[in-house]
Amino acid sequence: MNIFETKINYIISIITSVFSTFLGDFWFLFLFLIILNIIDYTTGIIKARYLKKESSKKALKGFIKKFLIWCLIAMGFGLGIVFDKIGEIININLSLMLAIGWFILAHCIINEFRSILENMVELDKGYLVPKWLIKGLEVTQNIMDKKVNNVVENIDKNKD
Repeated sequence: MNIFETKINYIISIITSVFSTFLGDFWFLFLFLIILNIIDYTTGIIKARYLKKESSKKALKGFIKKFLIWCLIAMGFGLGIVFDKIGEIININLSLMLAIGWFILAHCIINEFRSILENMVELDKGYLVPKWLIKGLEVTQNIMDKKVNNVVENIDKNKD
C-alpha cells in the first residue's frame, strides 16, 4: 500500500470513528440522509435553472427546510431518550418512545428520496425515473404512517 492509500484509509477511519462516536452504530443512516439532502438541494437548483425559475429566496427556503429536518430528527431522538429516562425514574417501561426518532429518520429519508425523484421527473419529463419506484416509495411511506398511527391508536386505547 502506498502513502496515498494509507492517508485515505486514515481519513476514512477518522470520519467513521467520529460518526460512530456521535451517532452510534447506525451512523451510516444519518450519513445517507446528509447525502440525500445534498442531492435534493442540488437537483432542486438544477431544476430551477432548467425551468428558468431560479430564486435565491426559494434556495434559502430549501436550505432552511434541510436544517429543520435535522432539528426534527434531533427532537425526535431527544424526546425518545427523555421519555425513556423518565420511564426509568417512575418505573414505567417507556422504551417504545425511542422509536420516535427512528420513525422520523425513516420518514425524512423517504421524503428526501421522493423529492429527488420529483426533481428528476420534472427535468426529463419523467422518462428517466421508473414509475414503480415512485409508487413503491409512496406505498412504503403509507405503510410506515399506518404503523405509527396504529401505535398512537393503541396508546389512546390504553389511556382510556
